[in-house]
Amino acid sequence: MAAMTTPETLQKEQVRILVVDDHPNTAATLARALSQLGPIVNVISATSGHEALEKVKTVGVDILFTDMIMPEMTGLELIEKMQKHPAGKPSYTYLVTAYDVPGLKVTAQRLKVNEVIVKPVRPERIFQIATNAIEEMKLSTKPVKAATPAKKKFKVLVADDRPDNVTLLTRYLEYEGYEYIVACDGLETLDKVRDELPDLVLLDVNMPHKDGFLVLEEIRNDPAVQHIPVIILTAARLDPTDVQSGLNLGADDYVTKPFDRHELMARIRTKLRVKETEDVIRRRNRELNLLPQIGKELSARVDIKDVANILLKRTVETLGAVQGNMILFATMDEAQQNFEVSISTESSKTEEVTLSQDLLKHITETGEGLVIENAQDSPYWKMNGDSKIHSALIAPLNGRRELLGVLTLTHEQEKYFNLDHLLLLQAIASQAAIAAENARLYSRVAQEQKRLAALLKHAAEAILMFDGQGRLTLLNPAGEKLFTDFKANLNQPLPAGHGYDAFVKMLEDARLAKVSKSGEVIWPDQRTFVALITPIEDSGQVAILHDVTQFKDLEQVKNEFIATASHDLKNPITTIAGFSTLLGQAGPLNEQQKDFVSRIQFAAQNMNELVQNMMSLAQMDLRAQQKHEPVELIALMVDMVEEFKPQAITKNQTLQFDPLMSPTQVCGDPLQLKQLFRNLIGNAIKYSPEGGRITLAAKADQKNIQVDVQDTGYGIPAADLPFIFDRFYRVRKGKAGEIEGNGLGLAIVKSIVEQHGGKVGVESEVDQGTCFTFALPLMK
Repeated sequence: MAAMTTPETLQKEQVRILVVDDHPNTAATLARALSQLGPIVNVISATSGHEALEKVKTVGVDILFTDMIMPEMTGLELIEKMQKHPAGKPSYTYLVTAYDVPGLKVTAQRLKVNEVIVKPVRPERIFQIATNAIEEMKLSTKPVKAATPAKKKFKVLVADDRPDNVTLLTRYLEYEGYEYIVACDGLETLDKVRDELPDLVLLDVNMPHKDGFLVLEEIRNDPAVQHIPVIILTAARLDPTDVQSGLNLGADDYVTKPFDRHELMARIRTKLRVKETEDVIRRRNRELNLLPQIGKELSARVDIKDVANILLKRTVETLGAVQGNMILFATMDEAQQNFEVSISTESSKTEEVTLSQDLLKHITETGEGLVIENAQDSPYWKMNGDSKIHSALIAPLNGRRELLGVLTLTHEQEKYFNLDHLLLLQAIASQAAIAAENARLYSRVAQEQKRLAALLKHAAEAILMFDGQGRLTLLNPAGEKLFTDFKANLNQPLPAGHGYDAFVKMLEDARLAKVSKSGEVIWPDQRTFVALITPIEDSGQVAILHDVTQFKDLEQVKNEFIATASHDLKNPITTIAGFSTLLGQAGPLNEQQKDFVSRIQFAAQNMNELVQNMMSLAQMDLRAQQKHEPVELIALMVDMVEEFKPQAITKNQTLQFDPLMSPTQVCGDPLQLKQLFRNLIGNAIKYSPEGGRITLAAKADQKNIQVDVQDTGYGIPAADLPFIFDRFYRVRKGKAGEIEGNGLGLAIVKSIVEQHGGKVGVESEVDQGTCFTFALPLMK
């Protein structure tokens, strides 16, 4: 370890003085002032903690002057690092700060700082402090420790050029318990006001070099000292105009000599009480100035651990606490474990903090923090083992909707914290809560972005996003593979004339309608996609394209197979039905044979109906050519009612239709429309008991005609209604489930209606009947 400066070497070696201030002009000014000490000193200046450490990394420092608030590293942090310097710690350390906040001097004392100097500070004062330190170094090899601050006394400056007046006033002040300093002329008065910052000035008017009025005017024009109360004491300027001039210049009082001692002391006490109150307000304002500093540092961080570390470090240093803890409660979407960060001073052991139920209840109910003066006996503080904590400060971290956690500071001294500490900590906690919520939000957004990126990357479907002007803004890897003939560029619309015009047209239609839209799109390479287009904010759109080419091919093969198989089955079924009818003509049949023949004919009829239905559906699926022509629907309904009346009469049912409307035409395939009515009327007769009623009704508006087929049959259970138009779906419960059927009739009804541009629906109630309703567009 390099040797530090000692009394024996002081005359041979230079005293190294390190000056650190983030304002280059201030650092340079102080360095120049200290250089006036002569060749005995080597002054090193720096504008940041890191620069200072770099400049002295191989040499020791005897005296350190450092500013408190600096970027990246505070003065206290620099002092801690210098005390661990390999060449030895400085003999004298001085901390310069603009904020005389509660607890700062305690923290400085713990770090063995010799003195905390509150700005503004003149270079002459720094020069004098360095001079005194060098003189003490000549007498001792040990650094001077910071003295324990005594109880605050008011300091009064007596400015008078007459020694007898000074003697009299200082005797009065000493008797009242005040400290005092003396100045004998105007210039000395100004210097001592700026260097010593007295609590009050007793100012004579007639003084050498500069009279009291000029001194008063300069004091009131200096922001650093303009708050100090001044009482003018004079025996020469007694004219009322002089009194008025003094008061107009900013004097707090004007006393003429000779004066009454008791009256003067009363006036001094009054002014000091006012100043004490104003000092509290100014200190509070200085404390609040710390909040923007903390807010600036917190706003630049999005990691919750960084937020906690920065916050606790600054708060513990500022308020002089031994330990700080930030506890964030776990949310529903996080791991069920609280998040906690602790920071303690170097000389203290970190203690575990356990929140008591009483404390949590108090914070939850009131939303406010509290000061615990004696942690050992408080029900709000839970002691752990041989804890040395004697006082605590707790502030809640209140989020927008809930309590996020708590911020705690602890100290080994009983009644260390007060209400001012709590107010400052609660203000800091408010910023911390915002930062914590932002950090959590950032974390969630980052996680969601990762999930979205993984989803887009691995999704089999092509996903495309467009803005309100139709420009492509997002394309996943599957979407990139869609475009084989050109490269799709982001922030550009899909080009026309490349085979994507139908897709672009679908996008434009959905954008203008501001609704979701789906449909099939044929790609230039003849692949078939089902496109689902969904509107998003700012008039944008998301399009998801699912390749159904293979399914379309399979469906085509299936339909062709069903059509062919149904056609080939038709002839054998017809033969079976025909020969079963001829069996009775070939000779007499006994009763058992007649029963067999009847069963064969019933089965053949069912098979023939099934084949006919399957052929109809297959032709519809294959988009077989339809012969659409004008059809008089009312007349068609009359014909179909007449066709089914014999079946209704057989079951003693009433089949009714009152054609009260004028002739109404639709454009459709007559054969399919007849099949539509056959299926609906046939089902109504089939699923209605004997004596039931089937009613047809029709009504039209300017665009559509609506037809109702109502029966009083067995009805359809509510659970079956959503599936009643599915192919091969059969009701299995109740009386309707006991009747034979193949489950294709209503599927054919739905296909016919939709191929004619209409819609079909059903309403039913068990044992009350069913009503099928469909609507078809009228011919223009």
